[in-house]
Amino acid sequence: MKVALELQPCCGRRSGIGIYTYELARRLKDTEDMSFCGNLFNFLGRNDNSAALAGISMPLRESRAFPYGVYRRIWNIVPVPYQSLFPGEADLSVFFNYIVPPRVSGKVITSVYDMTYLRCPETMEARNRRRLQAGMEYSVERGDRIVTISAFSQREITELLGIPAGKIDVIPPAPSLSAQAADYGAVAARYGIKKPYILYVGTIEPRKNLQRLIQAFTLLKKEQGIAHQLVLAGGKGWANDAIYAEADGAEDVVFTGYITESEKYALYQNASVFVFPSLYEGFGIPPLEAMSFDCPVVCADAASLPEVVGDAAEMVRALDVTDIARGIWRVLSDEDYARQLVRRGQEQKKKFTWTAAAEKLTDVCRTVLRGS
Repeated sequence: MKVALELQPCCGRRSGIGIYTYELARRLKDTEDMSFCGNLFNFLGRNDNSAALAGISMPLRESRAFPYGVYRRIWNIVPVPYQSLFPGEADLSVFFNYIVPPRVSGKVITSVYDMTYLRCPETMEARNRRRLQAGMEYSVERGDRIVTISAFSQREITELLGIPAGKIDVIPPAPSLSAQAADYGAVAARYGIKKPYILYVGTIEPRKNLQRLIQAFTLLKKEQGIAHQLVLAGGKGWANDAIYAEADGAEDVVFTGYITESEKYALYQNASVFVFPSLYEGFGIPPLEAMSFDCPVVCADAASLPEVVGDAAEMVRALDVTDIARGIWRVLSDEDYARQLVRRGQEQKKKFTWTAAAEKLTDVCRTVLRGS
């Protein structure tokens, strides 16, 4: 039986979905009853995707008829069967970016990571929100099974979309730590970072609750006299004018913009504390990444995050600026407690591995193909 994976998210600057797709795809191996291949749009063969797909050993099937963006815009208008774009049939197609294209034959697994578009629609990029609003109902109905990344998201999908929990498989991600850390001195010089610093890693967008983090940081400057910088490391997202305006009124706030994986690792290793105050996450990889580099973590008590960090983080109320400041100060001011969090983090991160995730996806594929 042939299983085809949509590998489009692996290309370009990989973020959450792209990393999830890539890390699973490079660990999936053929079995006695299944073989895996990857589907990819590459208009006229113009793109060299060898670096983006390095380590993925399964055969690749390229469609050179359309750019993926064009196909996505016309798929409800032009009746092109999905399988006609790729050579050879597939018994099962796995889609990693929420939406299943129309006219896909065979069985289908679709991936749904969170319900941000329904729970926090105001925090999303409008175009992406409209895409999910238009295509989600069809996609979850078309999917023979749905993959998600946390028990929290499983409950959200069941509550908000009416999908039975028994149709949803939880396959958690894990930290992706294959690269070497960059030289910290070079990274610090490039971005104007000075020790000590408090670190956040992620997109600069409303759902990440960065206005309150900046306010909490300012409160610590005023009440505790901390000498730290606040380093906000990540690319610009959307609807973030208020975040940058908040930072304009504060001191010692550094925005790095997009950083490489190796630069990110160097920042984790040298931070006094990592803070992740996000309002809503389907999972939330950065706290586990920080734990992997022995950085103590302060984390919001919202959505899936308690499930991810367990007892290995100082938990704070996401909507309470004073409580965010309190949590950060507790870690900064109590070295024994910070070391305790680091030890717990080393154990917590072991609960999540990409190998286990790939094995679970293999089992789900087998279940769908057998029709059980």
